[in-house]
Amino acid sequence: MLLRLAGIALGVAVAWQTAVHLPLGRGYALAGPAFAVVLLLTALAAERFAPRPAATGHRSASLTVRRIRDYLPVYPTWVAALGTVLLVALLTTTTAVGVADDLGRAGRAITNRCGDQLQTNTPWPGSYYSIPILVATGACLALAAAALQAVARRPRFAGDDGARRRAAEVIISGYGIAVLTPLAGVALAAVHGAMTIRCFDRHPGMDSALTVASLAAVGLVVFWVYLVSVLLFGRKVRA
Repeated sequence: MLLRLAGIALGVAVAWQTAVHLPLGRGYALAGPAFAVVLLLTALAAERFAPRPAATGHRSASLTVRRIRDYLPVYPTWVAALGTVLLVALLTTTTAVGVADDLGRAGRAITNRCGDQLQTNTPWPGSYYSIPILVATGACLALAAAALQAVARRPRFAGDDGARRRAAEVIISGYGIAVLTPLAGVALAAVHGAMTIRCFDRHPGMDSALTVASLAAVGLVVFWVYLVSVLLFGRKVRA
């Protein structure tokens, strides 16, 4: 418990430092994954120090196969999975229509020709932001999978299923925060950037970008708050 709280506190500090020190908004885009990396590493360490069965006396082994899915919290897992799909879909779309800005930074602007005028808006969540976000969230996914495997495979003793489920809640909610935080920022940046490009001769990918961004924006704040509450307090209903 104390190690978990320390991970949350350290994760918040690392996320803040990431947000304020990386330039041109990259820090804010990566703050959520930075928080999750620290939290998930802490979760792995917590499994290393989790209680083990006593080594003395007669030992018995359960024939029950321990699977990760037996401990997954249903609703937080669905939120994290759906957020992952939306994040990949949105970043794929925004990256496809992004162009270099005036200093040559690839994927940081969006442009559209309206008659004789060329409209450009920046920042835009193209490859300049999408590649670091996808790499960071991919690392979080790998850490979450490793931590969940550690939860499922550590030696079992009577009455520890509740502790395993709570550990899985922390892992899944931490990963979900890593996904929903940049997803919210990317959705807002995409909607703002697309709305500033006003022209009858719209960019071919503009409508799809607006549609995906609008869908991604629906309910993000509510789901983010839900995952934070699961991380801090757990769930009242075990589902």
